[in-house]
Amino acid sequence: MSFQLGALRYLYDHSEFSPTSIVATSAGAILGATLAQSIDRDEQSRLLRALEETWLAMDHPSQMFAEQAWFTKVQEQWEQISHMLPESDPGVGADMDATDSSTQELVKEALDFDPSVEADDFKISMAWQFLGALPRIGKVGAGLASTFRGAERAASAYRPGPIVHQLLFDSGFTSQAVRESGMALRVAMVGLKSGALRFMREDGILVDECDEPLTDTPVDLPLGIWASCSIPGVFKPVRIHGELYVDGGVRDNIPVTMAIDHMSAARTYVISSSPHELAATASDSVDMVSVVTRSIAILIDETGRDEVGFALQRGALVVEPTIEVHTPMEVSAPLLRINRDYGWMRTAEVMSGVSSGSSHEVTAARLELHRAEGNSTIRRCRKQLTKAINSLNSTLRPEGWQEWADLNTG
Repeated sequence: MSFQLGALRYLYDHSEFSPTSIVATSAGAILGATLAQSIDRDEQSRLLRALEETWLAMDHPSQMFAEQAWFTKVQEQWEQISHMLPESDPGVGADMDATDSSTQELVKEALDFDPSVEADDFKISMAWQFLGALPRIGKVGAGLASTFRGAERAASAYRPGPIVHQLLFDSGFTSQAVRESGMALRVAMVGLKSGALRFMREDGILVDECDEPLTDTPVDLPLGIWASCSIPGVFKPVRIHGELYVDGGVRDNIPVTMAIDHMSAARTYVISSSPHELAATASDSVDMVSVVTRSIAILIDETGRDEVGFALQRGALVVEPTIEVHTPMEVSAPLLRINRDYGWMRTAEVMSGVSSGSSHEVTAARLELHRAEGNSTIRRCRKQLTKAINSLNSTLRPEGWQEWADLNTG
């Protein structure tokens, strides 16, 4: 959300931006609902600054992602038993290289390949090691069974951290203010049973992709906001009208079709938090979890490209990053500020028709300085960042840019 905060800050301060309708998903649902409490642009700007101050004050992942008790326990218990188990044979992998086999052999290998049942690779020494560890594993094993029963009940690894409660309940946010503001709000979510993309309106009514009501019974808006933020496996799905809902980004990370085709906006602004081009990963891991998560990222990226292309075709103003500052699960005050500033600069570039190269270069230099270790590396990175700042057009410099070369401020 930090990228969107910077983008919106620029729009409110340097344009006539005055939204009357908002469509949002994931963390953007919190941002959209906050602004939707008023139709007055000055009040929206004030609400944005208050939200920005709270969001950028986070300095640890637990403030956003609080571990479920079972998840904490299983990590502790795994540390107790992992060293007792036999080491796997590094020669047994889950991938097959086409350069090492003929096509026929490769296909046959794929059909027959199941390393989990290859007993020949389980050496006698490993068997003795495992048997010797059983008495110790048994003591922990009972606890593990109880822990995994907790996992089944929790249905997630995390629960909302204190920042969520603070923004939705302690900040003065009220569903009534949104409902009576005159703003139109649509918060995206996906039904696990139906697989359908749904939206919650400002009045708590659930609607379909064509903005047609699915029920005449409203629910409290924070419930819809949290459903939109419920990353599968990370946060527990939210039950609304008998169906479980998860993060709207699962089906549509940029729900621009609703905004353009059903909200009757005079002009549409699209602010995406993800780069248009999915960056290659440094890892070549082929374990099951890595393959699944990477595949989901590729799928969401492809959907996002389609939506951005549609938005541009329909004349929308699109602001998106060209570099990823931090992952959705990373919470670090310096990285949040870097991303906020990047959102501001990218919007300035889009609004003025300037190439995205300058903001990309400066942001990349800030990230390199943030990660730098050792005096000589820090001096080199600081020099590189200073050079990038000096070449940056003065209209692309947000508030506080003079402090960027200070390692402590990111």
